Amino acid sequence: MDPVRLKESILSFSLANGPHGNQGYSRVLLQLFGFTGHGKSSFINSCKYVLEDSKTYTTHALAGESQDGGAMTTERKAYELTENITIVDNRGYNKNNSLERAEIYAQLGNFIPIGEKVKWMENYTDMMNRLEDADLNPNYSDFIVPILVHSATSTFSTSERKEVQTFMENCVKMTGTRCAVCGGLSRGAPRSCFPLALWLLSSSRPDPGQE
Repeated sequence: MDPVRLKESILSFSLANGPHGNQGYSRVLLQLFGFTGHGKSSFINSCKYVLEDSKTYTTHALAGESQDGGAMTTERKAYELTENITIVDNRGYNKNNSLERAEIYAQLGNFIPIGEKVKWMENYTDMMNRLEDADLNPNYSDFIVPILVHSATSTFSTSERKEVQTFMENCVKMTGTRCAVCGGLSRGAPRSCFPLALWLLSSSRPDPGQE
């Protein structure tokens, strides 16, 4: 499918048009995860660019790393792509250790409210206390689609591959949806990358009745 038809298909997408109806879901929530600096924010900017009738590439989500080497994104931020599709820029991880993965699952399950700063805790007790104190208001009408963004120039070690495989399996258990994987787009990505962003968006659109 050419980029123009892909764009039209995404813009006209509605959960109600699926063979099983919307089944109580009101929107698709694309949840982005991945290492710090691997292109999550840039991917969002590219998606916004190709779906909006704008002649100028606008930075909606700040990309890259801060001066101290940390993530530019330190809180969960949502960006509406269409009336039915919202994309969430979650905080990137640095080590992908057990504590950071636990925080990722908390973001994936919306146990950390959108708009709240995500702080990596030093132990599970502090993390659970923080979650208990959070102003939780899980939106169960969100159809969650996890998307792992990883730089195409970076390879996984053997141990990292096993951890990522486990993460993706847990994503299915939590959401009922297979985790999509895309190669990160570098900051200031060329226009040739934008059709890729459209294709990834299109391939991530779910049918609520799928297994």
